[in-house]
Amino acid sequence: MKSKIIENKKIKETKLLNAAFELFTSKDIQNVTISEIAKKAGVAKGTFYLYFKDKDQIRDILISREASRIFLNAQEKLDENDIRNFEDSIIYLINQILNELESNKQVASFIQKNLSWGIFSDYVHKSYSNDELHIRKRFAELAEKNAYNYEDPNLVLFMIIDFVGSTCYSSIVKNEPLPIREYKPYLFDAIRAILQSQKKS
Repeated sequence: MKSKIIENKKIKETKLLNAAFELFTSKDIQNVTISEIAKKAGVAKGTFYLYFKDKDQIRDILISREASRIFLNAQEKLDENDIRNFEDSIIYLINQILNELESNKQVASFIQKNLSWGIFSDYVHKSYSNDELHIRKRFAELAEKNAYNYEDPNLVLFMIIDFVGSTCYSSIVKNEPLPIREYKPYLFDAIRAILQSQKKS
């Protein structure tokens, strides 16, 4: 009986998340109401507050979830390829992420400049185990294996992901300052510079 109750709660939470995501990616978030989310999910408005504090919280969870999904897809593609060079591995990973964002500009618009939430948000750790989404661990291992000795590998990875998210949002969504395909060579050179400059001498 208890397991059935837990299952029903999970179903309602999933319905709310899916309804909110559909609404957030089809119209201005400011114009989406909690009543609208609840109605689309087929639950009472009060049910929303059993799972989420407010609209901002469900938005943040969804941004983290979508960014994590994109990272997971890129990680799987990287794992399928035998790329042994550290810098090439990171560039390949970033390129896969950008390709996915470029192919779905609605999601890119929704995530905006918060790409780093995909692996650095507390919400991520509730959705994925370390065995599923292991980019942080993989980054540190690859760096050490290739003699890129960083004082704090997580910080270096965060710098790169945050830089990519911040600069590529406008390029993908608005083609500013350049369309993403033209911007990538500059971006990849900058990422390589970050990777090299943070090495301990």
